[in-house]
Amino acid sequence: MKRGLVVVLLAGLLTAAGRAQETPPGGLTLPAAVERALDKFPSVAAARAQQRQALEGLAAAEGARGPRGVLNGWATQYQKPVAVSPIHGFSPGQLPDFDRTILQGQFSTNYVIWDGGATGARIASAGSQLHGAEAALGAAEQDLAERVASAYLTALGKARTLAAHDQRLAALEAELARARRLLDAGKAPQVEVIRAEANLAAARSQRVSLAAALDNAERDLARLLDVPLEETRASRLSPERLREPAAPDREALARAAIERSPAVAQARARLAMAEADVNLAVSALRPELRAVANLNDWASSKGNASTEWNAGLQVTVPLFDGGTVRRRVAQAQAGRAAAAEQVRLAEAQVREAIDRAAAAAEEAQGRIESLVRAADRYAEVARVQKLLLDNGAGTQTDYLAAEADLLTARASLAEGEQVVVLTRVDLARAAGLLNLDWLSANLEPRSLETRP
Repeated sequence: MKRGLVVVLLAGLLTAAGRAQETPPGGLTLPAAVERALDKFPSVAAARAQQRQALEGLAAAEGARGPRGVLNGWATQYQKPVAVSPIHGFSPGQLPDFDRTILQGQFSTNYVIWDGGATGARIASAGSQLHGAEAALGAAEQDLAERVASAYLTALGKARTLAAHDQRLAALEAELARARRLLDAGKAPQVEVIRAEANLAAARSQRVSLAAALDNAERDLARLLDVPLEETRASRLSPERLREPAAPDREALARAAIERSPAVAQARARLAMAEADVNLAVSALRPELRAVANLNDWASSKGNASTEWNAGLQVTVPLFDGGTVRRRVAQAQAGRAAAAEQVRLAEAQVREAIDRAAAAAEEAQGRIESLVRAADRYAEVARVQKLLLDNGAGTQTDYLAAEADLLTARASLAEGEQVVVLTRVDLARAAGLLNLDWLSANLEPRSLETRP
């Protein structure tokens, strides 16, 4: 389908309403609004904090590969005197001092030479948690961008609908004035004045609802951006159009989405964590080899001191534990199988989301082409009915009905224009592409000018 109409149809709405609007100088663009929200909104800030937390967890896990050192100290009071330091012989010169108060210090260090892969599994698990946190941050940013786009485009759409409604109010006020003049001149029945007053009252009531909906959209945007309400009024927003109206190929987009989607990335990170959990559980069945060394110092309350060291290798071999470890291995393997299925499910859900978003985008564009023509035709009908009424060849009922049809067409067109852009934003969200770069590359501000 030709999507170039998106550029023209926004101008057509206000032209049909008899109003001209230009992009406000220094107006807030949608990419700028998203950027502001990303800087402050709590969901993104929390995701960034979780990413930092995962990064520190990975650094801590990697630190376990190095040697460890511990410094301990004791001060012990005994009931009877004991040897201040170990006895290494029984000749008179080798006997240690005896005292009831013993002071002891020890520096111990050990290095894991082989632990059955446990440390590597913990590092892999921490790395997977980091990947998951990064994917969660991407999901939070894209979700926020979509919410901002929805509020932004809704505010613009409601403003255009309200502008069209104000145009109808002006027409109804003019009709009421005409009916009153004719009534005063004795050329029209009282019922025409009553009918015009009823239609005007109903339109004014409807305007209250439209204005409230616009205010709600503006307030939603202000909350997302954490800025004063005056900065998100529709008059301060810059209308956006698609820079390239043609939608991308759906199948190519689906394939790319599987690689870029935060949901798929999170599922794959959970699978990698489950694989690491299996390796960690299996490592408990394997021997562990450590190099250990100690530096010991003894002293008594009289100041007699002695220092010595020792070093060696320590081997730990698991023998039996009642089947606990094997049960944990089986548990981890079941978790890995479940995580693998979750990856498949996430990929299927991405394809489903792409199909739905692409279909919605195509439907929105298809409706726009019809709504543009409908709005033009209803505007012509209203114009003709007004001429007929002014020349005494038409009826007030027909004219008021034509004005109502025109408003409905204009409101549908305003909503459709909003949906065209928003469905493309949803499509980018489903594909995992929605970010500031995508918004800047695919949207651009545009001015609305009056057509001849």
